[in-house]
Amino acid sequence: MSKGKSQKADDLKELTAKLKEAKSVVFTGYRGTTVKDLDRFRKTLRTENVFSKVYKLTLLKKAIKDAGLNGEIADYKTPVIMAISAEDEVSPARVIKTLTKDLKTISILEGFFEGKLFSKAQVEALGDLPSKDQLRSQFMSVLNGPAAAFARLLDAYAKKKGEAVPVSAPVAA
Repeated sequence: MSKGKSQKADDLKELTAKLKEAKSVVFTGYRGTTVKDLDRFRKTLRTENVFSKVYKLTLLKKAIKDAGLNGEIADYKTPVIMAISAEDEVSPARVIKTLTKDLKTISILEGFFEGKLFSKAQVEALGDLPSKDQLRSQFMSVLNGPAAAFARLLDAYAKKKGEAVPVSAPVAA
């Protein structure tokens, strides 16, 4: 059963709003994928707070234009799932790239990042980046490194001299 004009207009408004608030968008081909694998794909995306839905290509193109994104997607000859994240820039690409290793019928087509069209290779490169939490952890490790090394040096020096290592130093007033 086909949708009426009002339903199509509502879908266009909804999709345009999602694209405007999106930090990244990834288009994925899924021809030949079983229902079980598609359920796994969608469930994995949901756990990462990534919205995914199948839209008609004509609706996608109109919404991309209305959202003001730079670039025009190709005319795919395969069904397309669109994955959108409004929270993390790399999570759709990272999750989908990981899933393509197990699900051979899923493939990255292209995507949008910071409002610009990215090729398949660029989206896959985004998928290799760590998440924001991992980057924060690595940054804190770098900041904490010199202080930890200095503490180990003082500890080693104190042990060499045979002195007791204070658990906590009193604060001078």
